[in-house]
Amino acid sequence: MRFHALWFLSASAILGQLGCDPDVTGGTCPDPGDPEVHYLSRDPSYCARIDFDCPPSQELFSGECGCGCVGPEEPACPDPSDPGVHYVSRDPEECHLIDFMCSPGEEQFSNACGCGCIAPEPEPCPDASDPAVYYVSRDPRECELVDFACSPPEEQFSNACGCGCIAPEPEPCPDASDPAVYYVSRDPRECELVDFACSPPEEQFSNQCGCGCVDPELPVGYARQGG
Repeated sequence: MRFHALWFLSASAILGQLGCDPDVTGGTCPDPGDPEVHYLSRDPSYCARIDFDCPPSQELFSGECGCGCVGPEEPACPDPSDPGVHYVSRDPEECHLIDFMCSPGEEQFSNACGCGCIAPEPEPCPDASDPAVYYVSRDPRECELVDFACSPPEEQFSNACGCGCIAPEPEPCPDASDPAVYYVSRDPRECELVDFACSPPEEQFSNQCGCGCVDPELPVGYARQGG
């Protein structure tokens, strides 16, 4: 996870009676079911003995209902242990004064946590168990040095996972039960050797399913003679 929860209430007991801060609720108790209402305590006597602060985005309340903060929670802090997170400063005031740029693709942030850059989530690695995926190398450094090409219509990839080729999703096989479909052969290797022609308006097909002809104009239920 890239984020830790930022908001919390800090409460510390102090000697003597501080007295309640003004009740900012206008005489009504903040609704504890409201996600923007955060009670520190429902005990007014306890609230009178403690000192606490609310985050800048929230407003303090203290009275006969208890005490706490009202307002939206501060944004979550980017996780500094994440290698994709780079803090320029942890001081929000300093962040208002400095000017910085993030590398292309990175996202800039500036909030109560500080400021800096967040790299995008890395792309998932192509599944090596997928027969459509072929790795030339799993070492990104080696991938920068090797020169390779993929056979059309394969697509080349090179990222933090390594480099190689990915074949496109196979085309769906023509439905042999469709009267408009006629298979010359179901063996792709045989299809590379045979020579056949389709009668107009039939269209020829040859793929991993086999090869043959498709007639888009045949009526439903037509029985091909000799097919």
